[in-house]
Amino acid sequence: MVYIERTDYNKVISIKLMIPGTCNAKCTFCYMKDYKSSVLKNQKDEFLNNYLSSLNKIISKIGDKNPISLDITGNEPTFDIKFLQKVLTQLKEENIKNKVQRVTMTTNGFHLKESISYLEGVVDYVNISVHDYRLDERRDIMGFKTFTDQEYAEMIEGLRKIGITTSAVSVIHKYIPNFPKWFEEFTDWCNDLGFISLRIRCDVFWNQKELFDFYMKYGLKQDDYTIIDHEETPDSHWCRLRRYDKFRVFFLKGVLDTSLLTKGIEYVIADDGICYCDFYKRTKMEDCRYEIGKIYDLVMT
Repeated sequence: MVYIERTDYNKVISIKLMIPGTCNAKCTFCYMKDYKSSVLKNQKDEFLNNYLSSLNKIISKIGDKNPISLDITGNEPTFDIKFLQKVLTQLKEENIKNKVQRVTMTTNGFHLKESISYLEGVVDYVNISVHDYRLDERRDIMGFKTFTDQEYAEMIEGLRKIGITTSAVSVIHKYIPNFPKWFEEFTDWCNDLGFISLRIRCDVFWNQKELFDFYMKYGLKQDDYTIIDHEETPDSHWCRLRRYDKFRVFFLKGVLDTSLLTKGIEYVIADDGICYCDFYKRTKMEDCRYEIGKIYDLVMT
């Protein structure tokens, strides 16, 4: 395989910070569903001993070539709330917000309400996986008793009070019979609760991904929306839209492993606190053949 540098790439490079642990949800489409954390309860000190050093190294190597997003994720980062609070406290002491452009946390909201005070001064954005605006559908998809509309609204308001904006996340994993109705009602539901945007992603395991292209094209054609960005590459097909009332919608048709198509778009600090070039721990940052901070695309020969 041959990779060549993409010289015109000026977008954000993502550093994923994988909080060790498990998840309370049972989403069948989750790409982490078969992932087994190598960090047991009594081994979480390994993560704490390594991750800050790994984080500072990769930030230093990227330098000012591209803006950096630190994305706190997991399985479910709030599952072990005391451990998350410890990590957030350390990141605040590390003055992380002066080192990256933004800090985002993605969660299903499990212990989000109890974590809000620790997010202040560290996190800029929170993505909450909701997957559907209908309570019964939401609980069927996620496999646990998810939150009511009122509970989501209280979380969003609590975050807003400390300067954190919140987006909803939905993964499309099956045919939606009346997509225009679903799209309109879902976006209105999000806006009414206080979400600033809805991020619609495609299940990377889905065998009918061409339907997702149809759904995205529907969004792109709506008169109520202005197209902010639209890009179709070997890695993904995505777009960002803004409605007349400034509510935003993101469509993303991604791939399971971006490192197989493009090097340098994201780095992963895994549950052992070590920085890798991919989610599957195949290549450590130190062993990467390509210059850190640059983007390299796969060229078929």
